[in-house]
Amino acid sequence: MQAIRKPTAIASLLLLVAAVLLSACGNGNSAGTGASASPANSPSASPSSTPSASTSPSPSAEGEATRIVSTVNGDVEIPAHPKRIVALYYHHILFALGEKPVGANLTWWGGSPFLAEQEAGLVDIGGPPSLEAVAALEPDLIIMNSNNAEDYEQFAKIAPSVLIPYDGNRTVYQDTVEVAKLLGKPDEATRLLEEFEKKAEAARAKLEGVWTSDAKAAIIRIDGNGGQFTVFGDNYGRGGWPIYRGLKLQYPAKIKEDVIDSGKQIVKEVPLEKLPEYAEDADYLFVSTEGAALDVVKDSAVWKGLKAVKENRVIELEAKQYYYFDPISISAQMDLIADLLPGNSPQ
Repeated sequence: MQAIRKPTAIASLLLLVAAVLLSACGNGNSAGTGASASPANSPSASPSSTPSASTSPSPSAEGEATRIVSTVNGDVEIPAHPKRIVALYYHHILFALGEKPVGANLTWWGGSPFLAEQEAGLVDIGGPPSLEAVAALEPDLIIMNSNNAEDYEQFAKIAPSVLIPYDGNRTVYQDTVEVAKLLGKPDEATRLLEEFEKKAEAARAKLEGVWTSDAKAAIIRIDGNGGQFTVFGDNYGRGGWPIYRGLKLQYPAKIKEDVIDSGKQIVKEVPLEKLPEYAEDADYLFVSTEGAALDVVKDSAVWKGLKAVKENRVIELEAKQYYYFDPISISAQMDLIADLLPGNSPQ
């Protein structure tokens, strides 16, 4: 998921945060073990792009076990078993790993219908995240991605903070591995991927004979008044992972070249007249409803000329269900997509 915007006006909140922290100390409350030196993210920082945890927990001054993790901001001492995590990002993955953070940026990253129950008990720290709101939760660990890199030092003053840089080439399950390593439970990440693979295998078996192994699919969004389109890959939400990685539908040649092989995962502003380059030979056309409705293009000769349109294999993906890209949402999407397809099979 791409960055929306970055926090601003952080400096103006520092005095208020300091007051909250001093008050917590005065009441005997602990915000967890303190972070080690945390230099700003820079080319001279640790070459490790993702956290690498030590294998030997050690007791902190308060008697709680801690570990040292190597991050882009240097070595950070974190609780071996954090109990009050605030997730500026990655809260979806924490849920999948069996962790319940106390706060998250739900303003930007919340809303998956498949996580409604888990998110119901979370404190929304806002988007951009509020230092005051984070400090009030007395976290013992703060997890973030590149959206908050510029403000890392301010958050690190509240509690041990770990930044896992955004990498568009990393898959959601590779992100899960990084978070799981940070929490000292790498086996859980492996389990999640294995569970998805089993579910995908069952879905493919259910649909055996519905299509041939070379059946192709395109995932698009209709933009504006139908004059432009966005094309999605397998690593950018919109059901891409279940469709391509789960059911193993193939990419049309142009999508493979411009979207997958390029590493972009998304191509925007494709004009209507060029849509056939991406989708002309697609057996299935998946359309995300976050854009314009199908009505704006249904009378277009270009649209009518697409194979999937002529053979009535256009499938709408309800935006609220398919926008999200995390292990729990992907697993649920796998079930839904598999149920959509039998009645739309190629002849």
